[in-house]
Amino acid sequence: MTPTMRLFSQSLLPAVCCAILGISSSAQAASFDCGKASTRTEKVICANRSLSEMDVKMATQFEIYNHLVAMGSRGAMQDRQLSWLAERNLCNSNRRCLALSYRQRIGEIKQALNAVYQRGPF
Repeated sequence: MTPTMRLFSQSLLPAVCCAILGISSSAQAASFDCGKASTRTEKVICANRSLSEMDVKMATQFEIYNHLVAMGSRGAMQDRQLSWLAERNLCNSNRRCLALSYRQRIGEIKQALNAVYQRGPF
């Protein structure tokens, strides 16, 4: 890890922790309101702790990424997120499919965040 990335990671750590604590302290299990879960996919995510945690991780990383990229890039980024959600929803109630979908999306966002970190300084 470069000194710039380390410095950025250290300065971002408190914000990320606050975001995670804020999400986990709420009544909802996932990054969305499980009380309003309407699809089979959403209901399975809410009922499964592992999937719920993956959903929170993905959503948290996406929010961080959303705040770090230039406004001109956000439209494409948000379009990709909507596309991924549609792909994820094709899994319906298949937990294995959902877990794979989340792992892939988390990896995509992590790769994009690393590209932003490398461009530093912040």
